[in-house]
Amino acid sequence: MDKDDTIGARDAGPNPTESKTPQTDDPVSPKSDSAAAQTNQKKAAPRRAVAKAVVAKAVAKRLPTKQAPAAQPASARTVAKATFTKRTTTKRPIAKAVIKAAAKKAPVAIQDQKPDPLPTPEQKRPAKPPEKPVAQVISRPDRDPKLLLRQALRAHQTNKLEEAEELYQRTLKLDSDNAAAWINMGVLLRRRGQLETAVTCLKRGIALTPNDGPAWSNLGNALRSSNRLDDALMAQRRALDLSSDVARIHYNFGLTMRDKGDLEQAASALRRADLLGYDAPELGWDIALTHLLAGKLRDGFQAYENRWNLPESTKSHQSLPAWDGKPLKGRTLLVWAEQGMGDTIQFCRYLTDAVDGIGKSGEKIVLEVQAPLARVLQRSPNFSKITVIPRGTKLPRCDLQVPLLSLPRLCGTEMDSIPDHCPYIIAPTDTTKPSGLRRDRLNVGLCWAGKPSHKNDRNRSSALHHFASLLDLPGTDFISLQKGPAAQDIQDLSLAPLLRDMGSGFRDFADTAVVLRDLDLIITVDTSVAHFAGAMARPVWVLLPYAPDWRWMLRRDDSPWYPSMTLFRQTSPGDWPELFTRVRQALIRKLRSFG
Repeated sequence: MDKDDTIGARDAGPNPTESKTPQTDDPVSPKSDSAAAQTNQKKAAPRRAVAKAVVAKAVAKRLPTKQAPAAQPASARTVAKATFTKRTTTKRPIAKAVIKAAAKKAPVAIQDQKPDPLPTPEQKRPAKPPEKPVAQVISRPDRDPKLLLRQALRAHQTNKLEEAEELYQRTLKLDSDNAAAWINMGVLLRRRGQLETAVTCLKRGIALTPNDGPAWSNLGNALRSSNRLDDALMAQRRALDLSSDVARIHYNFGLTMRDKGDLEQAASALRRADLLGYDAPELGWDIALTHLLAGKLRDGFQAYENRWNLPESTKSHQSLPAWDGKPLKGRTLLVWAEQGMGDTIQFCRYLTDAVDGIGKSGEKIVLEVQAPLARVLQRSPNFSKITVIPRGTKLPRCDLQVPLLSLPRLCGTEMDSIPDHCPYIIAPTDTTKPSGLRRDRLNVGLCWAGKPSHKNDRNRSSALHHFASLLDLPGTDFISLQKGPAAQDIQDLSLAPLLRDMGSGFRDFADTAVVLRDLDLIITVDTSVAHFAGAMARPVWVLLPYAPDWRWMLRRDDSPWYPSMTLFRQTSPGDWPELFTRVRQALIRKLRSFG
């Protein structure tokens, strides 16, 4: 299930490992001396001046200096050595002058003089001259593509998509060769449903980094979402060639193979992703869907419990203990609808099997459903012993709880044990027949769009103009069962004279059931109307995309869940016109046999 970003194909971006801007060192002028050298020169200057004065006086007079009373004569070499040691900074020529004077046997005596005063701390550490100001490079965030890219990544990762898109655009305006920005922009646009632009951006990024395996996988995801499955498969294979050790790429490859209809290859790729450590919650979910699509219902429904690991799945009524399928023994069980209305219609059948045993020892079943389904189930005979309550209504006291879609697992459902007794939903009998339906004509109900918020709605819903190719057939009245925004398409295409709008007036499924009861045929895409018509055992044709939902399986024109249903499948991804050509031919044959 593509959850795109929903549940399904997973992008390798946004890329959080963008390299940071390197720090720059402050420039240093080659003419300036170091501070230590300047300090040594200052310390050495007074010492050199003293040494020069002593030597100059001794040499100029060539006379013995006065000896201090306590001083002892010393050789000239000793005096020179002492002078040299004390005046460590005296230059070598000065020391040589002292030695030369001693060689002429001019006695030198050590002067009795005051010791040099100790330098103050300030003299020990002379003040450092002010350094020349160094020019600092201050980067402007609005002009630095690397900073902008990092901001875009943060916004992208925190789901601030509009902000991220603007920052990616600004990055690319400054640096059109920024591969990461192109790739992440493509990932973002795919998530927002702008698929063609997403593909273009990803191709730009790959042109700059052709050996980036995850980028190729992202391109494959965008192509898959665009129903370009052959191109998507080529991109995923290229990604595997470059990065065969990346678990996410095996996962994306598996989803693409599943859409192509190769379920063995799909299952193998998903197992490889698992072995490589792909621990994302959607992996177990997609393994379940692959089993169910292949008709391996026991394994599939067992793995279907992985749906609770998905972030968007929330368990309700967890204050009650979970039911494990054992006899109730006088207790009350709450069964609660968890997903869409089509799922509720399909799986509430499991409760009708339990009706015979209810009440013998005080057992009770409470069924919590979406409000539009409550009235029709409350009035349907098969649910007469079940307390049906609209969601949001105060519940009676219950002892145990179970989500509705866990019932097939608890019942051990296999292909040969699907409870296919239909009808299990009956139209209310306290309503009159809708007006305007002529019994001498073939009455056909149409529904062309599912709920827009459905994650795969772009593939499962058709456009009304495809259905319009059927409306010219004589001897047929067409009734719109469509609800929601898509009902406006009738007026937008000026089809009101050819297609009577009844769906807009439906309050709930009880009203829908009354109309379906009197129709000769229902033609619909994969939506709740398809399930409802099948549950009522009405003749229904369901039009499916090339990669269908798991419950319709593959390569069959019937449904093990609904005996009155006929399936029409796309022969290539997104090819509705070819499918409607076959539907029109089938409808012509039905018209010939009508009456």
